[in-house]
Amino acid sequence: MRNIFTFGHRPAQRNWTVADLRANKGKLQLTEVTAMNGEQAARAAAAGIDTIITRSQMLKEVREAAPNTFITAALMLVDHPTENDVLEGAMRAMDQGADALYTTRSLATIRMLAGLNFPVMGHLGLVPPYSTWIGGLRAYGTTADEAVKLAEEFRAMEEAGAFAVEVELVPQQVLEEINKRTSLITFSIGSGSGGDVTFLFSEDICGETANPPRHARAYGNVLRLQQQIELERSKALNAFQSAVRDGSFPYKDVSISLKTNELEVFRARLDETCSSCSQSKG
Repeated sequence: MRNIFTFGHRPAQRNWTVADLRANKGKLQLTEVTAMNGEQAARAAAAGIDTIITRSQMLKEVREAAPNTFITAALMLVDHPTENDVLEGAMRAMDQGADALYTTRSLATIRMLAGLNFPVMGHLGLVPPYSTWIGGLRAYGTTADEAVKLAEEFRAMEEAGAFAVEVELVPQQVLEEINKRTSLITFSIGSGSGGDVTFLFSEDICGETANPPRHARAYGNVLRLQQQIELERSKALNAFQSAVRDGSFPYKDVSISLKTNELEVFRARLDETCSSCSQSKG
């Protein structure tokens, strides 16, 4: 565990630092998963997951649940439409304890953030928001021409100041060759084991998605449990509706009753009150 001082000027401890990740390049294969809430983050940290990525809006909760894990805050396009939004989001995320920032925006954005000495991760290969430019959601770098272009994009991202890059749906052999020639820490998702860090979405790992992507593998079956929970929920609600209709609920054990003598007194006083009301109206 490393002692650090966060960008928000607070002492903290981390399992990995940027310097550690760089020193580990080409050595131990590390892991990264998504965490979109505190529970997911806590489970990931308890499992020994090396790094976590989360949307910047969820960072505060995720950081509190995984205080010592290296966490990257994703500055998603729809959440940060302008350069000023990106800058404000980056400042907020770093103040809340982010160790790095992720963006799919231009090299100019990476330069801006890197110019502030923020560790920045870009995205190459298949970049889903820009998939229309390569003909849809498909593997990228499957030809020599594309692979060479990809290598050029790596160099450009390096020069822009990024320290890491998420590499999506690139042939493993291509990533292996590029990884030997780049200083970027490569986070592989669907690109085999040719990178420095293997990344998957938590919901795919835990089996929460009905149709997971081809490159993912479920190590659990949370979806089955969720479906069972929903079935039990429906059965319970239907049973409650029926019980109220047929008069079997509420029943004596879940209801409150007056003591017999108190009930008699109450009835007598109620009759007196009602009788007085009737006489006054007459």
